[in-house]
Amino acid sequence: MYEPTEHKRNKLFTYWIEIVGTCNLRCPTCPTGNFLDSEFTLGRNPTGFMELSQYKQILEKIKADDVSDRIEVHLYTWGEPLMHPKVVEFVALAKEMGFYCGLSSNLNLDKNLKEVIKVGPDFLRVSLSGYYQENYKVTHKRGDIRVVKSNMYRLRHMLDKYGGDTEVQVLYHVYKHNAGDDLLMMLKLCEELNFTLEPVWAFYMPLEKTLDYLKGVVSDADRKTIDMLAMDPHRVTEAAIPFRDQDCHLRKTQMTLNIDGSVQLCCATFDQANAVASSFVETSHDDLQSLRYSHATCGDCMDKGQHVYFTYGAGQKLDEMGEESLKAAGSKFIFKQMSEPHLTLREGDGSENDAIALPRAPKKKRDRGLRRLKNKLLGR
Repeated sequence: MYEPTEHKRNKLFTYWIEIVGTCNLRCPTCPTGNFLDSEFTLGRNPTGFMELSQYKQILEKIKADDVSDRIEVHLYTWGEPLMHPKVVEFVALAKEMGFYCGLSSNLNLDKNLKEVIKVGPDFLRVSLSGYYQENYKVTHKRGDIRVVKSNMYRLRHMLDKYGGDTEVQVLYHVYKHNAGDDLLMMLKLCEELNFTLEPVWAFYMPLEKTLDYLKGVVSDADRKTIDMLAMDPHRVTEAAIPFRDQDCHLRKTQMTLNIDGSVQLCCATFDQANAVASSFVETSHDDLQSLRYSHATCGDCMDKGQHVYFTYGAGQKLDEMGEESLKAAGSKFIFKQMSEPHLTLREGDGSENDAIALPRAPKKKRDRGLRRLKNKLLGR
């Protein structure tokens, strides 16, 4: 297993800050939807809303730690940030302090959406898994894709009305069953709205469940979920094992905070047993990294190459395995997440046709150097 000699300064460091400890949906590949109370080792991490006062202390410590010239703050892990009644203030404070700020939403509600767009987060991800309700409701349980599409139109209107330059990315989770007409129609919608479409292979999460599955422990409900994936975690593990000695970017360049300010091992874990410190504010960055690098779950994960899987380190193999499944399922498209072309229409004989260009909205230029200089001049 990879052992760092020291914690070096990274070019980019990302903080995932959970400001809402729950979600309005119960997606089967997300722990908010698939983790039962009986499956926790020490109990569920706290639910509810993060306090704004605590958040301010966290941002102040992030600035004081100064671990990178490029800091990104994303206000989510497993929760739905638009549910927070003060989400606008959370975004505004991050931007005031000079941080790049991102959000992710299932967009099944429009609560706070207009106010959020007006304050201007740098990035907004819309997470979905279909265009038609029949497919969408299976993998985004409790969700209504008609509401999502309506809110996507509202989002475009708000961006145009308020002059927002928020980068909108539609993250389309690819399963065996939804890489056909659903994906095609979502592509057309993103073209119309000038949103970036980013198809990705769907994962079975969180890490705790994946490790159990590799040991042969899986419920009937989770087995049905895994059967929908384009690749089985056992096969993925075989592909990832040869690369397991490389460091994990989830711990090297990222840190995850729960709503109570505690620090999670990484953004792939969910059980309270995998919280490494009770307080981010009261624990130094070096100590947090040492706690994470020495954690038993981290070692178990890396021994099985799961850190490679979750960070797409075995990308070409993932694409090959995924394509096998999509072809067997009669998918209309050949999808490659890790190589170009990403999307190709499949011929009747299974061969590739002309590549299809994915919608790509203009990216907002990230002038981190200028932003950092500005903050120094302003004493932030």
